[in-house]
Amino acid sequence: MFIRVATLEDAAYLPRIEKSASELYRAIPHLDWLAAGQVIARAEHERLILKRSVWVAETSQDNLVGFLNAEVLNHELHIWELSVHGDWQRQGVGTGLLRSAYQYAVETGLAALTLTTFKDVPWCAPAYAKFGFKPVMNPVLHLRDALSAEAAHGLPVERRVAMRLPITRPEQ
Repeated sequence: MFIRVATLEDAAYLPRIEKSASELYRAIPHLDWLAAGQVIARAEHERLILKRSVWVAETSQDNLVGFLNAEVLNHELHIWELSVHGDWQRQGVGTGLLRSAYQYAVETGLAALTLTTFKDVPWCAPAYAKFGFKPVMNPVLHLRDALSAEAAHGLPVERRVAMRLPITRPEQ
């Protein structure tokens, strides 16, 4: 498996990956409805792909098994979605995608990676914390906007958290 920047041709496969990944929510009380929910529209994937801020995980058989889409906002790389196909979870795919996004942030001089996620779902905030993300107590505008949009789409505000991972660079 290797990680690469997504192409427009990849956009057609990303909803299937996201749908498979969302099946995990069926086991979470009061979040099971997410498994039947909408996925990110292909047009939105294409918009982010054109910004070169989408990475995909590809197997040696040319199958896409995960993706991370993000966008530069306020000099930070905001992760909108990280999804790994159900058959490939817990095999380091998500970590590889996060490492690629982090490396991009280092190379482009960004200040941090940011995201919003569930506080209490094991593969969400606790997993990001292991990667180094910390909860943000006073979110900046793009994180507040993301949390507000999520609330408008029915995500429970009390279970959501904004997180940030500052970029560290080796001393020159």
